[in-house]
Amino acid sequence: MFAFTPYERLLVDLGYVDAAQSAAQAACDAILINSFADYGIDAARSAVPVPIMGAGEAALREASVTGAGQFCILTVWPKSMGFLYDERLRSLEMVSRCLAIRHFSAEDELSRLAGDTSVMARMARHEQDIIEALGTACEELIAQHRPDSIVLGCTCMASIGDLLQAGCAVPVIESSMAGLRAAIEAGRNSLAATAAPRAIWSGRVRDPSLIPALVSSWTGADAGRAPPPENDCPVCIPATEL
Repeated sequence: MFAFTPYERLLVDLGYVDAAQSAAQAACDAILINSFADYGIDAARSAVPVPIMGAGEAALREASVTGAGQFCILTVWPKSMGFLYDERLRSLEMVSRCLAIRHFSAEDELSRLAGDTSVMARMARHEQDIIEALGTACEELIAQHRPDSIVLGCTCMASIGDLLQAGCAVPVIESSMAGLRAAIEAGRNSLAATAAPRAIWSGRVRDPSLIPALVSSWTGADAGRAPPPENDCPVCIPATEL
């Protein structure tokens, strides 16, 4: 489900918490929520024994220590999705550091999410016109607000982060890679800090089975796994690129 409004976001959060609990049971060393919205991050952190990093939180924290720590956010999503950015900035106490949020797309972009003409697909194909338009948006933000950095407000912009940085006068912080760096570091720190088996970790919630049981009831316990996507996700970045 896509979080078109706070109503759908509630369900998305539950799905991400369920996924985090499954990942923790697979004995991973850290978990990355690869979305700028950091879906379900606080609930997941209270329910699993491994570090959980969010792409949005990681990017905003990098921006807060770049120069004087003032930044602009450039996102390909329309203004109706602004509640996601407002929540992250409030939760991380960074409202005063954010000089502006630029919503690049018109509202009709939300009707093309899965299509070849969507902004996500065009960025994945490195179409020159979309890269130039987003580059111009960066230039306008710099001219109007003089930020110390520009944060790309969606992990779907990962495929063009380097291209935007090449033409930008200030650091461009790409959230997916920022989150990946933070997750790798958190995993290493966790391993170094303790040798205790994770099985003894009891969590901070009274019954951590509640969300998995709820999600299973929605999807059907015997429904099996969803089939893999036909195409590679343009957002997921292998750690080998670090």
